[in-house]
Amino acid sequence: MSTPLLLLHATAGAGHTRAAQAVATALEQAGSPGHRVVDTLQCTTAFFRKMYAKAYIDLVQTAPGLWGHLYERYDVVKPPRSKTARSRLAFDKVNSRAFGKLLAEARPQAILCTHFLPLELLSDLRGRGKLDTPVHAVVTDVSPHAFWVYPHIDVYHVATPAGARELARKGIDAQRIRVSGIPIDPIFAQQTPAATQRAALGLPERATVLLLSGGFGVGPLLAMLDSFGADDAGLSVVVVAGRNAELEAACRARAATMATPVTVYGFVSNIHELMDAADLVVTKPGGLTTNEILAKGKPMALVAPIPGQEQRNCEYLLEEGAAVRLYDAGDAAWFFRTLLDDHARMAAMRAACARIARPQAAADIAAALLAALRMLPA
Repeated sequence: MSTPLLLLHATAGAGHTRAAQAVATALEQAGSPGHRVVDTLQCTTAFFRKMYAKAYIDLVQTAPGLWGHLYERYDVVKPPRSKTARSRLAFDKVNSRAFGKLLAEARPQAILCTHFLPLELLSDLRGRGKLDTPVHAVVTDVSPHAFWVYPHIDVYHVATPAGARELARKGIDAQRIRVSGIPIDPIFAQQTPAATQRAALGLPERATVLLLSGGFGVGPLLAMLDSFGADDAGLSVVVVAGRNAELEAACRARAATMATPVTVYGFVSNIHELMDAADLVVTKPGGLTTNEILAKGKPMALVAPIPGQEQRNCEYLLEEGAAVRLYDAGDAAWFFRTLLDDHARMAAMRAACARIARPQAAADIAAALLAALRMLPA
């Protein structure tokens, strides 16, 4: 049975998956004629799948400097017939034989990709005349790396005007680039006053700092908690440890000894409510998470960016005035208290969030996909 819209992602980092799911939700709200969300890595060999996802996660956690070096070194567009491009494509095709079976089974009328792996495979098929289905790409960070650049992609959705210019300078026709924003779940476009949400969650009515570690539970959470010491800092702290059970247990042990009220969660499904309850959100600068926070209008303190895409996200948010950078996790309590007490600066950061947020990005991209369907011959 055919699927009008095929949404392809890859589970190498959670953001690509969440972006595809956000567009799927927006399609449902817009009355989608039918769509399917697929992890492209499920169409690859077991070896490739493990290597592709695990290698990335291990590298950014254990050797982020090496990842940053590789990211910058390979941010150069290679001609499709270059030895490097042909070798990478050949390796990916050998390990993705089931991808063709997926396309034959789904028979999509349009395809959206939130990761560059399926883009490479689809561009090759289109270039060889084996596929005439329109293909859209969604770049999930502010800076489009060269890995996203392929010649036979119909539309690129990017985060910012600067990202559109960068993509054009890397060889993509400007007419094929749309500044849509990074798609986030439509629920983040809704805002609840902080005091109202704190009451609903049973949190103290205090200035509240939300500490995020990402879905994999990484980042300097323990060092930030330790900075509060034994004295009451006059704040309320909410910690989300993600899927890292060991980190969650350690945070709970720290919280039990502190005078400052600390609420600890593991992995949560109501992060939108926790963001509403916060006055300041502390996070690594992943593309999806920071755009969710922007939609909520919350100032950010950014920690431990991964060199490469997160560093570029970080620099963008700092330049736009929506975030500050916390360098010394051991002095976090003082840093947060000082920032929250600077009401003029906090107001300016909230205004910057409102100015650059694109909470309707998923709906905009969904509308573009549905328009592409309508333009197809009957």
